[in-house]
Order: sequence, then C-alpha cells, then structure tokens
Amino acid sequence: MFDRLIESEPETADFKNRSSYFMVSSVVVGIVFLAAVVASIYAQDFGLGNGSLEMSELIAPVEMAATMPEPVTPRQQTAPVRDNSVLPERKENMATVNEPTIAPTTTSTVANTVAARPEGAFTLGKNDIDPIGSGRPTDQNGPTGPTGIVTNVVPKEEVEDVPPPKKDLVVVRQGPPRSIGVVNGRATHLPKPNYSAAAIAINAQGKVEVQVTIDETGRVISANAVGGHPVLRGPAEQAARNARFSPTLLSNVPVKVTGVIVYNFQRN
Repeated sequence: MFDRLIESEPETADFKNRSSYFMVSSVVVGIVFLAAVVASIYAQDFGLGNGSLEMSELIAPVEMAATMPEPVTPRQQTAPVRDNSVLPERKENMATVNEPTIAPTTTSTVANTVAARPEGAFTLGKNDIDPIGSGRPTDQNGPTGPTGIVTNVVPKEEVEDVPPPKKDLVVVRQGPPRSIGVVNGRATHLPKPNYSAAAIAINAQGKVEVQVTIDETGRVISANAVGGHPVLRGPAEQAARNARFSPTLLSNVPVKVTGVIVYNFQRN
C-alpha cells in the first residue's frame, strides 16, 4: 500500500543550521576587517613633514616690562618780594665811569666790591640795592643835595633775595630693545654618514631628512630622522650629531635654533 516513504526534517533543525552559519560568517568577517584596519595603521607614514621647517627658527626675546618712574613732587614756588623802596641804596658815594671830570686819587689792582652811585637821587645804607618798581627818579629838583644824596628819606626793611625755582626733571622712558637683525649660523663641519654593510646588501638608497636642534654655541644637541629608508636613518642621525655650526645671532645675542639636514645616499 505504501511503496514510498518520504521523511522530512523539522523546521527547528533548519533554523539552527542557519543561525550557526551566520554566526561563524560574522566572526570571520569581523576578524578580517580588524586585521585590515591594523595593517592600514602600520602602513601609514606618520613622519613629520618638512614644509614648515627652516634652517633657522628664531626665538624672540622676552620683552621687559617698563618700570614706571616715581612722580616728581612739584616744589612750592615762593613769589618774589617786591621792593617798594622809591630810591636806590648804596654803601658808598662812589662816582660812575660816566663822570670823567672827577679824577681818582689812588691806583688799586683789587676788584671793586662797591656799586657806583646811580644817576639821580639815592640813599646811603648798609647794602647796594636797586628798587624793582616804577623806576628810578630822575628829577633833579627833588629833595636832594648837590651830590644827589637824600638826607630825609627813611630806609625800608631789607628783603632777602629768593632763589629761582628749580625746573621739574623730565623723565625719558626707554622703550623695549629694538632688533638690529639676524645673523644665521653657517656649517663649519659636516661629516659624511657611514654607508653600512646592511644598507649595501639590500641596496638602500635615497634621501634622509634629519631634524636638528642647535644650541647657542653651534653644537647639535638633538637629531631625529623624519624621512628616508629605515636602514639609513641611524647613520644619518649619527652624522648630524657630529656636525658643527657657527652661532646664530639675534641682535648680537646667540640664540638656539632648529633646522633640517638632508643626506643623499647613493651607491657609486
């Protein structure tokens, strides 16, 4: 009655086979993707470029803050006292040089310390004083004697001379130091790098760029290769450390600079 018997698998078994297949496929694809990412990172060249590197990189001097000068206290000025005396005063009644009719009685080589009598009326006193005011009287009809000496004038009180006021000092501020130019250092000793046997064996050639830092005396204190074949970088760095330069000057002051030395390795 039953010539053929067909046996079918249940649906649950088919679903389990599919889920395990997708799981294995996902793991394999993830491993391949992760390996590709790691390989691309190691293959990428992260070396420093030399587009912005120059032989001389200046270090600007630190600007010094200008010190403010102390304010000058103005000196109180004293107004000069005006002598209100009407007539000048003399110690002695000595003739002037404008009176040639009176001949001197003696000859002296000592400098004269007494002022000559003025033209017009004057008084005799202890000091030689010329009044500051309306001027000297010249009226010959006034109360004067035959020699111009007034006998009935009461002398005024003496007034001390006031020294002139001192001028305020002008303080000139000095600005920051001005740059007078840059004198770049020159190479005084550039040794050739050693062409190692390993580099010759693998036929390594080409340019190697070495970034160097030069101190104030012209010595190389740091050398790092930023490009070129890996086998040639070591000899290039060693040769750069042995190089010597003249000091770089900024306003006649030695400064520290950075630069790049390029070595070209070629087999003869």
